[in-house]
Amino acid sequence: MKTEAAIRTARGALEQYGFDQTAPIELVKYRENYVFRLTSETGDSYAIRLHRAGYRTDAEINTELAYLHALAEQGLGVSQPVATLKGDFMCVVVSEDGTVFQLDVLRWVEGGEPMGDVTEAMSGESSLDPEAFRRLGILTAELHRRTSIIGRGAAFHRQAWDAEGLVGASAQWGNPLALQDLGQKEAALLEAAKEKLRRDLVHLPKSADRYGVIHADLTPENVLVGNDGQMVLIDFDDFGEGWHLFDLATILFFFQPHPLYDNYREALLEGYGSVRPFPDGFLQPWDLMLLARGLTYLGWAASRRGDEAAEYIIERVVPMVLGLAQNYTSKSFTSAAP
Repeated sequence: MKTEAAIRTARGALEQYGFDQTAPIELVKYRENYVFRLTSETGDSYAIRLHRAGYRTDAEINTELAYLHALAEQGLGVSQPVATLKGDFMCVVVSEDGTVFQLDVLRWVEGGEPMGDVTEAMSGESSLDPEAFRRLGILTAELHRRTSIIGRGAAFHRQAWDAEGLVGASAQWGNPLALQDLGQKEAALLEAAKEKLRRDLVHLPKSADRYGVIHADLTPENVLVGNDGQMVLIDFDDFGEGWHLFDLATILFFFQPHPLYDNYREALLEGYGSVRPFPDGFLQPWDLMLLARGLTYLGWAASRRGDEAAEYIIERVVPMVLGLAQNYTSKSFTSAAP
């Protein structure tokens, strides 16, 4: 669907939220979903998400929005969903060709700028201070602490970033071995690493102090810093169950080539640990989680050839993942504390 048609589709839902049908709407991002910015008559801005048809069930999206609402009510820095006039956090809208789309609205983070950029992280050009990672560590720990309190009741409908979700036959982001750019030796290395990783992940503990509801995509672009300097976590489209360490590894994944990587890691873990002290052996699978994260990016890119982000992953991230895989397969792993 072209952008113009997507905007017209989104306008079809504005009345349900009490917005003027002619309110200005501009495209912000298109990846899995269309994300638009709407400016209301009062001057307030909102993010409109027009979800990819068939990608998520209504129950999955409502679970996400219910969590965001609960976390925002507790004062955590997350995207705040806006209810329709009927009190629902999600609605459906029909496009001109008859396709049914899910749509929701979130409050705009005024002045919000991404904490960082993947390309700058990879190139080493990022000028972030370690203090930013300490603060993000605190926020991530608060996220995990509060989602653990909220829990996962019968109404929880989200995917799991467990052994199967990360590297299983039906991995959430696809099969990294589907990348056609891999040579025979590279494919063999990744296959061996993937199988070993799956066996090791199966034996990782899933106690509440290590595993629970996570963001699952804490890249620097998904952390906004507002006018007041506060950090806000956005884009919970992939949130679900998983190891808390997976979120921390995701935060630093693209910063591995950065000269301040060790400083960033130390600051991130210091901030996190100040809120949620690490249980024994919590950090031992760090390299394991970095590799698991890397393989998900390769699986994602394999099914999106031609996409700018996918091509960047193939050019820059694949070599890094191959290095992680080589290191991982050459060592033995145990889930016991170091």
